Amino acid sequence: MMLKKKSLVVTALILSVILSAGFFTVEQVLPYAGIKPMRRGPEELRWLLPKGGDPANYGLKSVPLQIKTPDQLQLQALLIASNTDTTRATVVILHGISACKEVNFERAKLLADQGYASLLLDLRAHGSSEGLYCTFGYHEKNDLRAVADTLSARFPGREMGIWGASLGGAISLQAMALDERFAFGIIESTFHDFEQVAKEYGADWFFGIRSTWLTRHVLEKSAVIAGFDPFSVRPVDAAASISRPVMFIHGDKDARIPMWFGEKNFEVCPAPQKRWLKVQGGGHSDLWRKAGPVMKEQVTDFLADL
Repeated sequence: MMLKKKSLVVTALILSVILSAGFFTVEQVLPYAGIKPMRRGPEELRWLLPKGGDPANYGLKSVPLQIKTPDQLQLQALLIASNTDTTRATVVILHGISACKEVNFERAKLLADQGYASLLLDLRAHGSSEGLYCTFGYHEKNDLRAVADTLSARFPGREMGIWGASLGGAISLQAMALDERFAFGIIESTFHDFEQVAKEYGADWFFGIRSTWLTRHVLEKSAVIAGFDPFSVRPVDAAASISRPVMFIHGDKDARIPMWFGEKNFEVCPAPQKRWLKVQGGGHSDLWRKAGPVMKEQVTDFLADL
């Protein structure tokens, strides 16, 4: 009898610990999980930078640039020159979550060799830029308007484009919808609706369970902390208003942001010059390793048609 009582007490204690841990995770951990990304620079992302963090090692000529956001944050950027005698346009290149501007050196090199300058940006709350919280485009789209203002003043009359991967892709779509100065875009591996992708990421924490109630509860707390409306972050709505040329790229084995998320953006985009590239066997972060030559050829072809 005593053993049975001890067993019940131990079971109750274990359940209490599990429930307390679950409550703490939902109330104090998950609300920060997305909006407060890890700050990682070139040193922490060496595996993505085979030649290090110096743009010259990639055949790039660069100058540092600072851009002030509408809410007075200082963003850090690198302005990369074209490698040809003439410059066709400047392309703003945006990284994914918990990354930094330097991971885009290879994209910048592809562009530079085709006659394009680029601006590599540390998004707010990333890299060397100021800011505490990532808002997945809610504030960042206005940051990109400040970027466009800076480039327009520096290079009057020069066309601008935008190229973003994952988080950067979602922000790129929202920036294009807000500011028509971005005349074309390249969008890699991004989502169509922030609530939906948050539910997908939340399933990693809760053994594959995708709970609408839990996702909404967490996002409502994130909204208060970071001062934004997460339910209005819908790149699919932005895509539906873009008629300029856009190239969408997604891997069919993406376990982080399923390909059908990206297909939604492509389907609603009314641009006559839109393109879709499915990378066979591509996951979320390995598209260039899986299909680098094909992607380079397709991106080059897209740019040649502009």
